[in-house]
Amino acid sequence: MTDASVRAADAAAPATATPTGVAAFRAYLAERFPVPVTLMLAVATATAAYAVAQAPGFATGHWPLLIDDTALGGVGLVFLLLFHLRVFDEHKDFAEDARTRPDRPVQRGLVTLAQLKVYGAIALALEIAIALAPGLAAGWWWALVIGYSVLMLFEFFAPRWLERHFGTYAISHSAIMSVVVLALVMRFAARSGVVPTPELIVLAVQALASTFSIDVLRKTWAQSSELDGVMTWSKQLGRPRAGVLGGALLALAGACAAWLGVRVGGGILWIGVVAGLTGACIVQIRAFVRAPTAKGEKGLQAVAGVHYLVVWTGIAVVAAIAH
Repeated sequence: MTDASVRAADAAAPATATPTGVAAFRAYLAERFPVPVTLMLAVATATAAYAVAQAPGFATGHWPLLIDDTALGGVGLVFLLLFHLRVFDEHKDFAEDARTRPDRPVQRGLVTLAQLKVYGAIALALEIAIALAPGLAAGWWWALVIGYSVLMLFEFFAPRWLERHFGTYAISHSAIMSVVVLALVMRFAARSGVVPTPELIVLAVQALASTFSIDVLRKTWAQSSELDGVMTWSKQLGRPRAGVLGGALLALAGACAAWLGVRVGGGILWIGVVAGLTGACIVQIRAFVRAPTAKGEKGLQAVAGVHYLVVWTGIAVVAAIAH
């Protein structure tokens, strides 16, 4: 085929329409905020926190597991928070993404920052309404979560310092999930009048370890995937040490989940499930480190996500079975 005929064929071919309006927003969500996966994360986080909040009652036999509108509200809070964090990140990282990731939805004009600002404001308004629904005593704890997210938006007012300290940046941003579980547990404790202090501390550690592990494993890349100007854990530590860090964080999260599962009524079977899953995940990480490929990167992301979903949802499932 000649060049002229190729150009003629291209001209005759129908142009691919760029989505607009609701279709554009749905396309944005599919790329940057996959709703089904995020909803599963929200359910896992909120139900685990709600089960742990009831540990003192389980221990004394004062009440069976309660699942009510307060628990459902917790799911909504986590889901909306994750969305407004995505909106904050789009604003915070816009210039850098325009330089290093011009193919992303906002950078290529699929949606605008102004549109996302409106959607984010709606999410925040809904968060406030849901948080206050059980009363001020339960609701004000969510102000800590929103306040922490604002600090993240402004990079804790030390953006240049955090840019030079990659690990501190990651920990500071992962820690919001510890604040989230604090708020969720206290949301129930405001009603019961009992704060499960040891369990809350361990759950906060689990939240930090789980969230940090996701950050490490999704930023551990094969050499062919590394981008100029984009820092990753594989650049910062090298793939072997990044793999060790990711595996250690999964092990810590698993240990916390195993203990919490026992506290809400689980036994040796639950411990075995967590240990087996964590071991399988570490094997997958080691396989990637030995033979890093672009396909293997997706496997690491799946490892982090599956581990989170299973150990967090499992705490609630164990509590439901036992009580």
